[in-house]
Amino acid sequence: MFRTIFLLSSFGLAASALADGYLRDQAEVEALLTGATLDGIYLRTNSAYRLTFREDGTLDDGRETAARWWISEQGQYCREWLAGPLAGNEGCMDIRLHNGQVQLFFDGRQVAEGVLQR
Repeated sequence: MFRTIFLLSSFGLAASALADGYLRDQAEVEALLTGATLDGIYLRTNSAYRLTFREDGTLDDGRETAARWWISEQGQYCREWLAGPLAGNEGCMDIRLHNGQVQLFFDGRQVAEGVLQR
């Protein structure tokens, strides 16, 4: 059974956000994502989006696609697809919290949003 994470109060992340609203503290963002599942929408295709951030650094998208994840020194969520149609694709995204949801941004454009659960 999953429980929704109350992001702002549980992790005290509001203080680490800059004027653009992106989270920037590497340790706080890592604590936020480690062991959590993001259930949401991939905005480019308006399709369901699920990512599980495993403690061992692997990323599960529910489609048996091998990937790894980490948090950059700038507090960005980074991932690299190791197999499947996106193999070799690596990128980092900014994270913003808004109205209890996590928003993911790539090059300043929002690409996904959802709720983190444990």
